[in-house]
Amino acid sequence: MNRRGLTGLETAIILVAFVITASAFAFVVMNMGMLSAEQAQSVISSSVDESSSALMMDTDIIGTFANTTGPQSTICLTKATFYIRLSQGQVPIDMDDSKVVITVTNPRCHVEVYDTNGTITTITSVAGDGDSMLEAGEKFKVVIDFTQIDKASVDPAQADMEDVYAHPYEEIRIEIQPSGGAKLTAERVIPQVSNIVMGF
Repeated sequence: MNRRGLTGLETAIILVAFVITASAFAFVVMNMGMLSAEQAQSVISSSVDESSSALMMDTDIIGTFANTTGPQSTICLTKATFYIRLSQGQVPIDMDDSKVVITVTNPRCHVEVYDTNGTITTITSVAGDGDSMLEAGEKFKVVIDFTQIDKASVDPAQADMEDVYAHPYEEIRIEIQPSGGAKLTAERVIPQVSNIVMGF
């Protein structure tokens, strides 16, 4: 009579192989799950920081207008002044020129206007502790002097400085992008000029 079966040693080997395979699989699954959870937490945290670090305009844009010289001599916007503060998130934002990019766009050109020597754009604390951090309850004044723009820095390069000015009935877009947080975009249409200084 011929009988066949597994010995205790063979059964133990098979059982150990199954246990090791299952352990390795569980280890991989758990590690992947923890990695995914950490990445999801990082994304959520950065999203919360992004949404809570936001600027908002506290006033209208106060424009200074003047006659420009050139082939299309007309009254144009030569200086823009406005005030900014934190939005409801109230997470401080560093407004130092090395941490913020400010650009201005009109129908003819696009130019970065926040330079290190502060000839084009100046940002000063109006209500605050005097440092470059815009914090809850503080207000900063932003002044952009378009007459100080170097035409070589304009995109596309302009032969006529008049092209950097926004004319009446044209749209102008000012964007402030801090190193962390949401971008502040202000889009306005230049009104008919009735005074050399007026809000819009």
